[in-house]
Amino acid sequence: MSALKETAAKLLEVARDSGADDAIVEVMDSTTSQIRYSSGRIDASNWWNEKHAVVFVAVGNRTLSSDIKDMDHAKELTGELVLMAKASPPNKGYGGIAEGRFKYSRSRLDRSIVALRDPSRPVHEAINAAQSHGAIDVGGTLFVRHEKVALASTGGPSAEDENASVDLSVRAFSQKEASGHAVSCTPRLAALKAKETGARAGELANMAKDPIPGDEGKFDLVLEPLFLGGITHSLAHMMSALRVEIGLSVFAKKIGKQVASKEVTFVDDPMISSTSRRAFDHEGMPTRRNTIIKDGVLKTYVHNTSTAKRFKTKSTANAGPLVPTLFAMATQPMPFHPVIEPGDWHTDEIVEETKRGLYLNNTWYTRYQNYATGDFSTIPRDAILMIENGEIVGPAKNIRVSDNVLNMLKSVDAVSKQSQEVYWWDEAAPPSTLPVIRVKGMTITRSS
Repeated sequence: MSALKETAAKLLEVARDSGADDAIVEVMDSTTSQIRYSSGRIDASNWWNEKHAVVFVAVGNRTLSSDIKDMDHAKELTGELVLMAKASPPNKGYGGIAEGRFKYSRSRLDRSIVALRDPSRPVHEAINAAQSHGAIDVGGTLFVRHEKVALASTGGPSAEDENASVDLSVRAFSQKEASGHAVSCTPRLAALKAKETGARAGELANMAKDPIPGDEGKFDLVLEPLFLGGITHSLAHMMSALRVEIGLSVFAKKIGKQVASKEVTFVDDPMISSTSRRAFDHEGMPTRRNTIIKDGVLKTYVHNTSTAKRFKTKSTANAGPLVPTLFAMATQPMPFHPVIEPGDWHTDEIVEETKRGLYLNNTWYTRYQNYATGDFSTIPRDAILMIENGEIVGPAKNIRVSDNVLNMLKSVDAVSKQSQEVYWWDEAAPPSTLPVIRVKGMTITRSS
């Protein structure tokens, strides 16, 4: 038994002895290296290690959880957590935790990432490539991550996993208002595309020179994976059964109905090789591929044990981190690695077949006026390129996409063959694997 697994088992025993009927203990040991760079130079290089335990306890239907940072006093704090749970209000939505003993598919760890001591080389490669493609200012981050996790549960699951990944973000400027953004995210060090990522960011920045204020009206939008990742961030949350229950999802009462064009198949696949691959969810159930939207039709929400019972279905093994909800403390089900399945188009073909449109590199500040109806706006950032009669004719600026997310999904008419894993802060999280898509007739307004 590993040291982490032993710690999880001991804390579980404390919870049980203190009177918990149900308990889940996750113990994590993570190491992160970070490089920050700007103006073509490295500003900071940091390294940190964090060990902590997330403990969930239930006494009857009274539930409570805590992220325990002080591992020297973890046993005492676990016992105190159970005492506080006994005095907490009932959680009417609690339906128990996963039960059974399971077999897990372990990830193949890239030891070269774990052994990496100086991650500055790919940063310099990215900077040089961006500058060689017209960038005068280059900045971004590189993260090297290594995480070990062990889980123990009174329901029976006992599991451990280990993952490592690298993600590089490059933002290049050719002028103050002309920028391009590209990322490379991978669980394999040999697959890190530093030069290509820097070159792409520099190329986009160069194409974005001398932008003019964009026109308002209806446009076809060609969306890069990084832009699409920002939209996928909110869509993934809306696919949670809990979000459906509390009225924060456009997908409520739409199982079996057309919610997107037939070009769209949306899955959650934490089993594929990615930076967010995981062998089990936060209840200890083995993760699996779940098809959420198939050829535009909504097939399922994502569930944990409690939401599955309330919806009279089975868990999809998507129990997520513990969060406060209307049902006190509960694990919110969440997709772990969203994927939009590739289509039949090359990206160049999508552009060539676009009469009046915009090619959008990235976005931020995606906000919803109404989560239940899906009315939203988002502000494109970095390269905004105008398309006329199948050709990119110049850059634009100061625009906003103001439309409806269901209308957006239903208006997808082209999906590229190529996909890319993208991850960027909270704007494009969780990590997702996405193609280039075209969306017909979206509303563009001005942003100041």
